[in-house]
Amino acid sequence: MNSMRILRLIWQEKKISRVDIASTLSMDKSTVTKITSELTSKGLVVETESGESGPMGGRKPVFLEINGSRACVGGIEINPENMYLCLVSLKANILFEHTQKIDNVEFEKIGLEGYFKIACKMLHAEAKKRAIPLAAIGVGLPGMIDVPGGAIIQSMPLCVTQRMEFVEFAQSVAKVPVLIENDARSCCYTERMVSEKIGECKNSMYVMVEFRKQNPSPDAIKNISVGVGLVMNGRIYNGSNSIAGEFRSMFCDGANQTQFKSETKSIVSLDDKDAVVPVFKELAKNIAFIVNTLALDVVYVGGIDKVYTQEIVKYIQEEVDYMWPYEWHKTATVTSATISDAVVSYGAACMVLDKLFSVPEIDPSVSGTLQGRDHILLHLPL
Repeated sequence: MNSMRILRLIWQEKKISRVDIASTLSMDKSTVTKITSELTSKGLVVETESGESGPMGGRKPVFLEINGSRACVGGIEINPENMYLCLVSLKANILFEHTQKIDNVEFEKIGLEGYFKIACKMLHAEAKKRAIPLAAIGVGLPGMIDVPGGAIIQSMPLCVTQRMEFVEFAQSVAKVPVLIENDARSCCYTERMVSEKIGECKNSMYVMVEFRKQNPSPDAIKNISVGVGLVMNGRIYNGSNSIAGEFRSMFCDGANQTQFKSETKSIVSLDDKDAVVPVFKELAKNIAFIVNTLALDVVYVGGIDKVYTQEIVKYIQEEVDYMWPYEWHKTATVTSATISDAVVSYGAACMVLDKLFSVPEIDPSVSGTLQGRDHILLHLPL
């Protein structure tokens, strides 16, 4: 447990001295020295440049950081139009990226399972090419995802109409632990990772807006699709049965087949302002209501081309400011997402890193495939 507490702190801080580890975790300095020596001998931690001497002089502190080349994790996104892959180091640096169009005819033949096999084979090959062990794989998918159960409850975009025990199948193919997550919530892991300190922002929302096919079939039409990810008190919020984040406008009535009342016709192009702007403004009203009710700090908007992202950001910020009821100024910051391409696959990989660097005994959210006494990171082959 102490080994993982120290390892997680080094990972979170990205660079920290032994003295600061002992102070932060209220641990004896000799214990910290012993454990960090063990972590160094396992190749998980490396010493980096020295810091500045204290005001009284003396030895400069030596910083510790995670050894990024000790292992890697994979990230996969499969949606109705594209498959995105990435290979990520333990320090969350991207080692490899790949994008592949989903072929409608091919999808009907091999389905989601077939595309996962293709992705898995490619990730293993890229990890082997770099001589870095592949520790685990994260998969971000559209739809209702049972995270602890490792199953897809239902996904209309991927034509999954009944519960699919996805992780059970995926691990038999990958031969390493596999975790799955909803695509919008995967984006929350991305934003949390790229902040200066991991988990720095306590309460935030990721609004994932896409203009894509409804499902991977030849006759599928495109529409504006929205999913939401929430971070509450520094933790990704899954909600009851892991289905938090499914979006439908509060202005919809029973007659609507889409997520918006304003989407009264099939949108051929996002340049059709008469059709698109009312949808963006309706989205903004919905998001602003949630943001002000929960007093969120930051709203990230991503998933769609930057020109439209900026438009949506403007509408949401206007609604958040307008709907705040008090003179005392408390409004969220609305901004474009930090990463625009492959945000889901990178987020799925970051989710795996978050679990790998967890402290299992005090983190009940960690999937059973990554926790226990024989923690993956502490038992990687040298």
